[in-house]
Amino acid sequence: MIVWLKDLKSNWLSWLAISITMLVSSASCSLAISMISADGTDAIPLGGTILGMSICAIVLVTFSQMRLTIEEHQPIYQSWRMVGMPGWMINLLILGQVAVVSATASLIGAQLIRPALNPAVEALRGDGIPMPDLSVDASVVMWVVLVCGGAAIAGALLPLRQIFRPQTDSHPLWITIRSAVATVAIAGCSIGGACIEKTEDVLAWAMGMSVLIPLLLPWLLPLLDQWTRVLGIAGANVRVRRNFSSPHIVPWVLFGSLIISVGSGLRLIKDAEPGSSMSAWQVFVVVLGPVLAPSIVGAVMTSLIMHARIKRDIHGLRLAGAPSRSWILIEIGEAFALTGTAAVVVLVFTVLTVGIVNSHLTDSVSFHGIWWTAFASTFAAMFLALCSVKLSVATIRTAVDDVLPGACVRRRLTFSRTIE
Repeated sequence: MIVWLKDLKSNWLSWLAISITMLVSSASCSLAISMISADGTDAIPLGGTILGMSICAIVLVTFSQMRLTIEEHQPIYQSWRMVGMPGWMINLLILGQVAVVSATASLIGAQLIRPALNPAVEALRGDGIPMPDLSVDASVVMWVVLVCGGAAIAGALLPLRQIFRPQTDSHPLWITIRSAVATVAIAGCSIGGACIEKTEDVLAWAMGMSVLIPLLLPWLLPLLDQWTRVLGIAGANVRVRRNFSSPHIVPWVLFGSLIISVGSGLRLIKDAEPGSSMSAWQVFVVVLGPVLAPSIVGAVMTSLIMHARIKRDIHGLRLAGAPSRSWILIEIGEAFALTGTAAVVVLVFTVLTVGIVNSHLTDSVSFHGIWWTAFASTFAAMFLALCSVKLSVATIRTAVDDVLPGACVRRRLTFSRTIE
């Protein structure tokens, strides 16, 4: 029990990231399950649709966070094995940590949605959807804990098989093949979208592409992140740590594709139809919020799981004789590299969508109608969120390292090595 608690304390930033993600995920899941539990012919199908999309987002985010957390803590687990702890006990300790953290966060998150239930019902009723009153009772909480806790435990089972095996990088040939397959798939679907004859089918194609591009984006990153070479050390960190770069970028690309790319095409079509109007933004928040919120929060919280790497970066800069605050520029540069990559992908897809829609509406290819306000707001928020979390983690790790016993000795050794 002492080992279990000490390990939780030593890796508290990673578990904090998982807890915050679970809070948001359980709140999103609670909204959908409360719709299914309500009595209403329209509430059950809508709640089922939201729940299905929400579970997909929760599973993807949770699996990614569990894999990164266990892989980053792998040397500690291997040291337990070296001192004689059996493998089954190590796996049991890890699964116990996952179960306790995820269940506790899910219980709390299921209660956080209560103040938002009445505004959600009013927004849906205002859009003409008959929605009964929603409530979060014991059965809803039970299902939320089962869904979110089950996703967390399932996400931990896969990397547990690898903790006693050496980590190996993918072969360059395999990376090239994956990039080529992703490029051909996206290019082929883009050409197919340009051949669509009906305007209303363009939005269906854009919705499909907004899911396909984020799914294939990890295979495209070796090509897309080459521009970060101009950013020096920050760009090198992003390229070397693609297992972290992908969870940072993919949720924002999904969000931007749905809101900016599809939204730009939808606005153009609605403007071309006299008398038509769009639903209020509150309706989009209720329908898409449970899907996008866990992904975005998980993307931002991924920086917390990198706390050990951020600490090693700062220590390496000190050993190299860099200025004491040079790590600030490195963290800001990494945030800029991640934001720039995501923004370029979304912008290219938006330009393609707007061009196809305009070709149907005006019989000429033009690129006016891009929702620049949403584009600027989205990626400004991404940059600020990444900067704030990365700088906060770096500040915490630096402060803790400086106040620990032996900090003065380490600084003297660092200074002497620099002089040598």
